[in-house]
Amino acid sequence: MKRYVLFWPCLALIGLAILSGILLERALQHWFLDFTEAELTKLNKATKLQLERNFHDNEISRLDRIADELGELKPDFRITLIKKDGTVVGDTALTPSEIIHTANHANREEVKAALANGFGHATRMSSTTEQDLIYLAERFVDANFDGFVRSATSTKNLDEALWSLRSIMMIIFLGILILLIILMISSEKALNTRIEEQQQDLEGQVRTRTREIELLHRLANMLAACNSMKEAQQVVEDVIPRLLGDINGAISLIRSSRNQLEIKLDWGGLWPSDHVYSPDECWALRKGKYHLANDEHTHLPCQHMHQVGDDQSLCIPLIAHGNTIGIMHLYLSDHEFQHDKRQLAFTIAEHLGLALANLNLQDKLREQAIRDPLTGLYNRRYLEESLEHEIMRAKRREQCLSVLMMDIDHFKRFNDTFGHDAGDYVLKSLGSLLTDSIRGEDIVCRVGGEELVVILPETGPENADLVAAKLCDLVREFHLNFHNQSLGQLTISIGVATYPHQGDHSDGLMKAADVALYQAKEAGRDQFCHAAETTEKPMSDTKSLVEQILDDAIEPND
Repeated sequence: MKRYVLFWPCLALIGLAILSGILLERALQHWFLDFTEAELTKLNKATKLQLERNFHDNEISRLDRIADELGELKPDFRITLIKKDGTVVGDTALTPSEIIHTANHANREEVKAALANGFGHATRMSSTTEQDLIYLAERFVDANFDGFVRSATSTKNLDEALWSLRSIMMIIFLGILILLIILMISSEKALNTRIEEQQQDLEGQVRTRTREIELLHRLANMLAACNSMKEAQQVVEDVIPRLLGDINGAISLIRSSRNQLEIKLDWGGLWPSDHVYSPDECWALRKGKYHLANDEHTHLPCQHMHQVGDDQSLCIPLIAHGNTIGIMHLYLSDHEFQHDKRQLAFTIAEHLGLALANLNLQDKLREQAIRDPLTGLYNRRYLEESLEHEIMRAKRREQCLSVLMMDIDHFKRFNDTFGHDAGDYVLKSLGSLLTDSIRGEDIVCRVGGEELVVILPETGPENADLVAAKLCDLVREFHLNFHNQSLGQLTISIGVATYPHQGDHSDGLMKAADVALYQAKEAGRDQFCHAAETTEKPMSDTKSLVEQILDDAIEPND
């Protein structure tokens, strides 16, 4: 705002004061003239009464004495008696000798007006007193006198009153002007201070909002780039406290069964309440909108927050693609959560809902891409990626790596006898058995039909043979019933190959394990065979082995 705008009210007030002074002076001047004329009228009336009572002859001295007596009553006034022809016969301001030599007053304005109208007044310089006088003449006629009674007074009183008024008004005006200047300067300083404070506050808000927008943008980008909940935990633990401050928070997601929610992400310290709860325990999930435990009207905390007592908490549904996927919980304790922070929390919840929904979708797609839908084991694609990775790690650490390639013996005849549903049941049961029987770092994959592969990281030839023998024993002792019908005994054949003894890359290692598997089948099945140092065989021998098990390898369960 430009500074000169502040002077407009002051200038307007100064102009109003000047105009008011002029109007007041004129009004007072008119009032004073009216008052003076009224006094002169009273004086003329008193003079005429004295003349009527005391004037019985035509003596000029008597007229003069009457005027003098009236003049003594009003020392500031002058009384003049003038005949009709303009001859002055009495004047309180002149001696008898001066009256005789006084000029004829017939041409005076007030006398001419009184002669014509019976009343006349005028203001002019007096030649005898040499000052401005106000004259008021009235016609007076009786048996002894025919002429005019004229009273006058000096304008000095008016001038003095007006000067006093001007002085008073000037003092008042100067006081008002000084006060206005002081007020204007102080108002300008206060206004500038207030403007600077508001500008600083606005700049601070802009910086805060810009920082919040930047952090929200980074939160969305980082969550979109996450490949797992572990990475999402790192992101929310770092970014959200920068947005909401020192507040304990958590994210719970609805399980696939839709009957429970589980805390998946948290920040600001250990989450103080339940980590698993049912949907009915959260007011926000039941209402379909956010729920504040304590407000000015109610005190209704969620059941899953019972461990925090009467402390403040906020639950916000996470919605993505029109579906509620979870809840964002904020444990506020005694923190004040203002409206702008609450709106920021809603925005964060929107970003988290979309990001976590996409992350869940990625997990499902990834599982579908790397898992066998029948057994739940890893598929051939995951086998190829994992084997390359494990070989590189073994090479870097100078360690061994073993691969077990196994096949269910006579699985085609088993399918033909009990049906494909029973065959599927056998495959799923065998996959569960293998998963439960190996280490957590080992990898079990189904590569097709009834063929399974197990990757054993950090495992040499001797330990690999022990694992293969153990698996053969477990499967041999594994009895299955399908629809109250015994499926009989199962057996498997296993081919074992070890890095770097049988190959230093994935293709060579898998080929060595495959050849060892065929050797185990040729040797009578239900056993394992470890590949030799040299895995190359004549092409005719390999072809005969392939033809021998071709019927077993191609099954409807693939």
